[in-house]
Amino acid sequence: MALRPTKIHTYDNHVLSELAALSRDILALMVRTSKLAYVLLLLATLGCNHRTVDSVRARKLSDEFMSDLIAHRTDAAFDKMELEFTTMVNRSDFAPQLNKLLGEYCGWPRVSELKDVQGGFKVYADGHQNPIRKFIYATTTGQSPKDKCYFSVEIAPSGQDVKVTTFGPLRVTSGNPYP
Repeated sequence: MALRPTKIHTYDNHVLSELAALSRDILALMVRTSKLAYVLLLLATLGCNHRTVDSVRARKLSDEFMSDLIAHRTDAAFDKMELEFTTMVNRSDFAPQLNKLLGEYCGWPRVSELKDVQGGFKVYADGHQNPIRKFIYATTTGQSPKDKCYFSVEIAPSGQDVKVTTFGPLRVTSGNPYP
C-alpha cells in the first residue's frame, strides 16, 4: 500500500480573520451564558427565602427589648422572643438563666446607646434560614463602664411580625470598636 501525499490547504488572511472573529464571538457567548446561568442560580438560591426584615419595626422591637432588659422586665423580654426560642427555654427558667448569664459576663445593662446595625441570615438547626437585622448597643452595666460591654439583639421575621431571635452581651477585650 502506497502512501499518498496529502494536499495542504492554505487560507488567505481574510478567511483566517473571519474564523478568529467567529471563535471570539462564540467564546464571548459562552462566557455570557455561563455568567447568566451563575446569576440565575444565585438568584434562585437566595430567592427561595425572599423574606426581608422591616427595619423600622425591627429597630422599635430591639429598642423595646433593651428597655426591658434595663428595667429587669424579663417576662416582657421573653414575650418578644421568637417561637424557636420559647420552645427551647421555659418562661420560668428564662429570668434565672438570664440573671446568671449577665452576672457572669458584663452585668445588667443600665443605659444603652445604639452603635451599629447589620444585616445577615440566621441558619436554624433544621437547615432553614431567616434574614436578620442585628442591633449592637453600647451599654453601661453594674460591672462595666460604657464602651466596655455591648449588647447584640438580632431580629427576624416571624409570620407577619418580627421577633427577637438571639441576644447577648459582647465584652470588649481591647480598644473600642465603636468610638
